[in-house]
Amino acid sequence: MREAVWINSNGNKMLGILEYNESFKNRGQKLVLFIHGFVGTKVEPHRMYKKLSDRLCNLGYTVLRFDFVGSGDSDGNFEDMTIDGEVQDGINVINYCKEKYNYKEIYILGYSMGGCVASILASMIKSNGLVLWSPVSNPFWNFHHIIGDEKFRMGLEGKEIDYFGDVVGQDFFQNLMEIDPIKALHDYQKSTLIIHGTKDTDVFPVNGYNYHKNLADSELYYVKDADHCYSKREFEAELLDKTEEYFKKHR
Repeated sequence: MREAVWINSNGNKMLGILEYNESFKNRGQKLVLFIHGFVGTKVEPHRMYKKLSDRLCNLGYTVLRFDFVGSGDSDGNFEDMTIDGEVQDGINVINYCKEKYNYKEIYILGYSMGGCVASILASMIKSNGLVLWSPVSNPFWNFHHIIGDEKFRMGLEGKEIDYFGDVVGQDFFQNLMEIDPIKALHDYQKSTLIIHGTKDTDVFPVNGYNYHKNLADSELYYVKDADHCYSKREFEAELLDKTEEYFKKHR
């Protein structure tokens, strides 16, 4: 079953897709929240989020994937986006789910920059588990690499940057210096799965290792030869299989 839900976040409406298997009677009791990445959406490359959602629903989970303010089908402008702003969007989504479904357990999954956001959210609400795909661990240096030195310095100097047609605002760059997801997770004790492609040249595999070494209960799994988007069928299959295995353990 699939439902479209609209969630308010500071005056903007975010579109979410709530998915669950009607044959299970515990709708919303075990919730998985999907956090998309930088310039991403609730679907993500080659529909990875949709495909994983189908698998998790068959395990009895309820999945909510949504577009942040300024992304996808949600209200707002991308140039106003910051990591702190996305964290607040996430808190508003979690509060909505708590009020609407009164979930008993919540797990958070984040991809790329969404892994950074997911980590901060998990630390704030003490989620029951956390899954990170190719996660950003040091936003300042990660985005210096992704955006490039010249444009990055322009952003730090207060200029808006065109990133493949999306405008990245100056507040995003200023906020990067304040974000430390590893520090946020310093006392996080729940089971965490980290997956990274060994040939990720956007967010280097050392980022996944950084999380692994600083978490109390984590598994780091490498998908051999995979790029940042897991852009072959076998890469995607391995990513989804390993993630599904984690959620089977927590049913």
